[in-house]
Amino acid sequence: MANKAENAKAFGVLLAEAWENTPSFICSNEDYIYCLYPSDDTKAKWVEASLTFPDGSLDKKEIDPIKAIALLVEELKVLPTYGADTIVTTKAQLDEVASRLGTLK
Repeated sequence: MANKAENAKAFGVLLAEAWENTPSFICSNEDYIYCLYPSDDTKAKWVEASLTFPDGSLDKKEIDPIKAIALLVEELKVLPTYGADTIVTTKAQLDEVASRLGTLK
């Protein structure tokens, strides 16, 4: 089983992939960082990943596009709890989120 630091490093790679792939969805709140993005240009498979705080557990799945849409809808349902400002839309926000990975040691 990977430790927190290994999970944080692995999630950093996923976070960078999510930022580079379009369309993608990234959000970050005090409990977790979440990303959903196509794994390649065909968009036939998607990656869903989350890293929870403070335990550092990493969950990553490869899913089909229909499931990706359903999971996106579920994630959007929690926005009233955490706030729309948890959606990462700028490089500065992405850098801030990525810096949180260093807190998992």
